[in-house]
Amino acid sequence: SRRAGFGPGARAMEVAAPCGLGLKRIAGTSHSVPVTRIGRGHGAHAHRHPLPRSRAATAAASAAAAVGTVAAIGQRMGRRREPSARLSSYPPEFSVGTTTSPATTASSASAVSAPLAPPGDRRVGVLLLNIGTPASTSVEDVRSYLKLFLADDRVIEIKPPLLKSLLLEVLLATRPAASAKNYQKIWDPERGSPLLFHTQDLTAGLQEELGPNYLVRIGMAYSEPFVSDALRSIADSGVDEVVLVPMFPHFASSTTGSILANAYRTCADLFCTPFIRVIPPFYSNESYLSAMTAVITESVGHRGDDVDHVLFSFHGVPEAQCTQTDDSGEFCLKQPGCCARMNVVNRNCYRAQCFETARLLVQRLELPDDKWSVAFQSRLTLRGTIQWIRPYTDEAIVDLARHGKHRVGIVAPSFTADCVETLEELGITGREEFEEAGGKDLVLVPCLNSSDDWVRSLSQIIREQLAGAPRIAASTAQGLAVAEGL
Repeated sequence: SRRAGFGPGARAMEVAAPCGLGLKRIAGTSHSVPVTRIGRGHGAHAHRHPLPRSRAATAAASAAAAVGTVAAIGQRMGRRREPSARLSSYPPEFSVGTTTSPATTASSASAVSAPLAPPGDRRVGVLLLNIGTPASTSVEDVRSYLKLFLADDRVIEIKPPLLKSLLLEVLLATRPAASAKNYQKIWDPERGSPLLFHTQDLTAGLQEELGPNYLVRIGMAYSEPFVSDALRSIADSGVDEVVLVPMFPHFASSTTGSILANAYRTCADLFCTPFIRVIPPFYSNESYLSAMTAVITESVGHRGDDVDHVLFSFHGVPEAQCTQTDDSGEFCLKQPGCCARMNVVNRNCYRAQCFETARLLVQRLELPDDKWSVAFQSRLTLRGTIQWIRPYTDEAIVDLARHGKHRVGIVAPSFTADCVETLEELGITGREEFEEAGGKDLVLVPCLNSSDDWVRSLSQIIREQLAGAPRIAASTAQGLAVAEGL
């Protein structure tokens, strides 16, 4: 075979011809036809690499015949496939970080409760995406992980690059030792990293729930098992269609944006690039909200009767990661109450999505207005060079204790699996700070992890996405629809 195209690495233009140079599977069918690729090299043209006249005539006639064969096959299948890139994106009604559009508001009102499977006998890969975790609690392993993680410009965006390089040198010289001690506090002696083994358990549960038409794998951006290895494993199993599932309910450039960018690059580097779909942020999906409501209620009681207050603690991000999602430049963190309701301007804003999640959970938990609040944790100060979204969780914990809230339930809805940020930062350090300020009991609500409710709910989210019928909260859809109508 030969390549056609312009520039190095150009994808081959494939022309069907029974010349014995290879077989090409017709997309969506089990049929194969012989192919040849014409032209090679930078800026290749047919007249630069002419075939002998007899071969050229034969190839042209064969190509015409094969095209007719392909068309006939398409007619027999009863449908016509338009040419498309293997790297597909969201369904038309979605864009990165959005929840829905007015066009889907009506369809999202009806639940897709029956089990949905891929059409026919086709298998679909499901790749659970996450940032990663150190291989062990050693300082060196933690440093290696942090070096990859913090080097990503979507995680820490500092310009010029020289300044970021200097700051990273300082961080990597000091932070790994402290982080290693925190990991040691929450590391399981037999299973290791909680983030990893909870994800492994979830993977096993999803595989059983979804059934044999699905192939579930884990892909980490900055640690094993890497996304590239997972995609190759899926391909080696004969599966070309893959659903990417970012394990973050909300869109942020440093989480969902980072792991999707990593996955896209990996897909593009594969010669046989997979057909991919992406699960959009599911912070307002009814299945996610149902699973969260169940796990919260179990810890704080109905209507939060077992605690004095419920604090929703979301992972923090730099303010710039929110303001850059505002195309108008005049709304996000500039208008009072900018996160009070979802609309098209703040639809991709992480902070707005977090507040929406809290409001939707409060409705389902039936919490009184004076019994809940929102804060953001895990900020990386870098000596004040970066401003992070407020209010801060560590300050909120102390303030609640000082105002007589002796028993506080703390929920981390932006994490789907327990990790160092929940188990150590909230469950150990947070509890110590709460008690030092006069509080008596800080009740840490477990993450969804691999609970039966979450296995069923995430399976449903995946099936709904494949069916093009995701169910999101009516109030979220309403806010977006009203704003677009204006």
